[in-house]
Amino acid sequence: MEHELSEALGRQKKSFMSAGYPALDVRLDRLRRLANVLDRNRKEIVEAEAADFGGRSRFLSHSADVLGGLEIIRHTSSQLGDWMKAQPLDVGDPDVDVQLSFAPLGVVGAMTPWNGPVLISYLALVGILAAGNRAMIKLPELTPATSSLLARELGSEFDAAEVLAVQGGADVAAAFSRLQFDHLLFTGSTETGRKVMMEAARNLVPVTLELGGKCPVFVGRSADIDVTAARLAHGKLLFAGQVCVTPDYVLAPRPVAERLAEGILAHAQQLYPSIAGNDDYSAIISDRHYARLQTLVDDAVAKGASARTLHSAQARPAGGRQFPLTLLLETSASMAVMREEIFGPILPVIGCDSFEEAARYARLLPRPLASYYFGDDPEEIRWLRENFQAGSLTLNDVVSQLFHEQIPFGGAGASGMGRYRGVAGFRTFSNLMPVVTQNAAEAKLERLRPPYPAG
Repeated sequence: MEHELSEALGRQKKSFMSAGYPALDVRLDRLRRLANVLDRNRKEIVEAEAADFGGRSRFLSHSADVLGGLEIIRHTSSQLGDWMKAQPLDVGDPDVDVQLSFAPLGVVGAMTPWNGPVLISYLALVGILAAGNRAMIKLPELTPATSSLLARELGSEFDAAEVLAVQGGADVAAAFSRLQFDHLLFTGSTETGRKVMMEAARNLVPVTLELGGKCPVFVGRSADIDVTAARLAHGKLLFAGQVCVTPDYVLAPRPVAERLAEGILAHAQQLYPSIAGNDDYSAIISDRHYARLQTLVDDAVAKGASARTLHSAQARPAGGRQFPLTLLLETSASMAVMREEIFGPILPVIGCDSFEEAARYARLLPRPLASYYFGDDPEEIRWLRENFQAGSLTLNDVVSQLFHEQIPFGGAGASGMGRYRGVAGFRTFSNLMPVVTQNAAEAKLERLRPPYPAG
């Protein structure tokens, strides 16, 4: 397989070199063909994702994957002409003209995760193609119906020398990460991201890593507890918590922690009166991941945590993988749930005696992909903006930063490196190439010719 992938990469590189940098109309046509895949396969996409997950909200799949993907293409297409223009750079010398141009890199590889097999694939492809590159994309093996559909439909719209979708398991993914791309984007777990980066380093392939981590929610003293509970219940249960920026744990003032937990459960009950047979409540991707979540809860309870489960969702639906919302109180650092990224509908709520205590707690953990704050205390907000490192900070909401294509997306430290989406993606997948024109009759370098004065 590695030999076949290497040959496919070689064909894409040869095609890129022979065709030259694509003009705006070529790039727009490629984006149009990406849109065609989504537009003509709306029903098939949501059905494939529902089948792969064993239950996934068709409304959310259509809204996030189909409509979201089309909006990404619309925004990029409308802005691309301006993004491609060279930008003047004033170097303070009237005799030197500098233009910063954005040249395509060549062939960019992308490895996309199972939790967003369509949307995240499109986030990658749109940025790669808008920047004028060819693309090879490794689709996730845990979503075989969706990946097969995407591979087939992308293959009908694109020659393999433009866009090639690759399917397969861990062996294919490992081979893919060893290819000599001009850039490699990986979205997935921190553990796998380390392996991908090591393989890419062998060929000096630059990488953009979009990973995960434990995304904290800081509840300030000024927070409206009912509003906070409602937004946490909704945000945590989007796709059953299987989103990389899902809130992972909550740090709340100790006097309100219990009331906040009860409020989250109450609002979740309104959103999902039951989960058995509820098409709005997404299932967990696999039995292995379901068992992992149950192990996190069991370990926490065995070590002294108090578990609060939505009362109407205590029993697992027969043959289903709908995991009930479970809040954990009185957790400790010894519990696996407080060390590992949860990626499911489990939410620890931690009572703190002060905002400073909450801040110290969060800073002991690796830098997360996202952070959240509820309240309006200017000093608490200032501290978070100036002292807490995360991929993003959202005030008085969760997950909503994903809704805007203009916002650069990426992590910090263990949650990733680099940014993409919107103009940030265009620039990530471009070579920022200064073009310097010397206009003076006597160039500066001429003044530095030897012989040099003594002393």
